[in-house]
Amino acid sequence: MNTLPTTMPRQRQPDLKGKKTLRLEKALQEKETGNIFFKNGDYKKAIEHYGKAIELDPKEAVYIINRAMAYLKLQKWVEAEDDCTTGLLLHPDNTKALWRRGIARRELGKLQDAKKDLDDALQLEPNDKAIKDEYIKVLEAIKAKSSDRTPDIDGLDTKSMHRRRLSIEEVDLDENEHIIESAKKVLFTDKNNISQQVVNENSKIKVIKVNAPRNIHEFERDWNGYQDNDENLYQFIKAIPPESYPTLLSDFFEPDYLSKIIFIMKEYFLVYDSVDDIYNVLYYLSRVGRFNIALMLLGKDDKKVLEDLLCTLLKSCDEQEIDNVDNIQQKLTKGTRQDVIELAKNYGVR
Repeated sequence: MNTLPTTMPRQRQPDLKGKKTLRLEKALQEKETGNIFFKNGDYKKAIEHYGKAIELDPKEAVYIINRAMAYLKLQKWVEAEDDCTTGLLLHPDNTKALWRRGIARRELGKLQDAKKDLDDALQLEPNDKAIKDEYIKVLEAIKAKSSDRTPDIDGLDTKSMHRRRLSIEEVDLDENEHIIESAKKVLFTDKNNISQQVVNENSKIKVIKVNAPRNIHEFERDWNGYQDNDENLYQFIKAIPPESYPTLLSDFFEPDYLSKIIFIMKEYFLVYDSVDDIYNVLYYLSRVGRFNIALMLLGKDDKKVLEDLLCTLLKSCDEQEIDNVDNIQQKLTKGTRQDVIELAKNYGVR
């Protein structure tokens, strides 16, 4: 007599893991095929295969970012920007995506957005030559656009003012938040913008009336007006309270600003001012957002000037050295020897 089994055999379950693995493998194959077409210069075919890889594995940022590069080759800037943005949502610290989006945005005329992308990329990869080269292109484009502006009220471009409104809260000063508060007071409590003039009875400099800039727009306007005359630029820089730099320049700290300021300190501050003045300017400049990027783009001559300035500060901390250094007007009181050493490290000077 036949007996029925007490338990029914289990129905075979689909191998979901196996299907997923196979799909990911196919995505990888499509990417490799796309890479081959890309190397051969067939960017349209590369885009097609990268697209298939994305369909098979939409969570892999590499496929999207690769397709963005192919779009760049075809000068499809909008598509490249969109792909990079999607890739950055999946992988926020991807330097290739930031670099490629910076290129796309420069071509689209989104210069400040491009600069921000390249700033972020350089923070992650400070020695990447391709990113540095693109960053310089963006800075040149910003300057060219600035020189072509039609002045509006009081020499300012009102559209630019609306677009680049100063934002104090975004200054990156983790351990120095007190600087922000003091800078706010310096920039915004003096409603009448009282003129600050350089007075030095022993100098042969012709004193001019200089107003301290209250925001980045006034800074850029006045900087452009004074930069062709070193004596006037010196007086302009002297009129700016050093503690206001982190807020005043914020994310608009160009390498040219740093280069020219340290040159003025060498030519004028060392002659007419105290070591405390030099220390204060160098200290607060090092607290400006994007300072590291501006520093990185300095030339060899600028770095030599920095070395001389910091060496002077260091000697001013040593009582035995003070009498032997002609251009030191007094002992440094704003910082200690260790403070100067730390400041030198910030500027990459040993």
